[in-house]
Amino acid sequence: MGSLKSYLWRQRAKFEATLAFSMLEPWEKLLCMIIFTFFTLLVLSGLYRYLPEHLFIMQKRASYYLWGQGGDERLLKQLVDSPLREL
Repeated sequence: MGSLKSYLWRQRAKFEATLAFSMLEPWEKLLCMIIFTFFTLLVLSGLYRYLPEHLFIMQKRASYYLWGQGGDERLLKQLVDSPLREL
């Protein structure tokens, strides 16, 4: 149990030294961690919510650029799903 405790202490010390938290007071550390957690959750929720839709739009644009206005999304799917052919 002592080695686990010392390992966790070392990780905390590395974390605080890397982000310069060692010079802050406890309430300042807490405030910074709350703000960091809030922005991290905001970015992750945005990625979860909007990334699939954006990938679909990017697929349609790639299909347009590769095959013109009448491009079919199925062609892009076949190209991506097909195994590499040997020359």
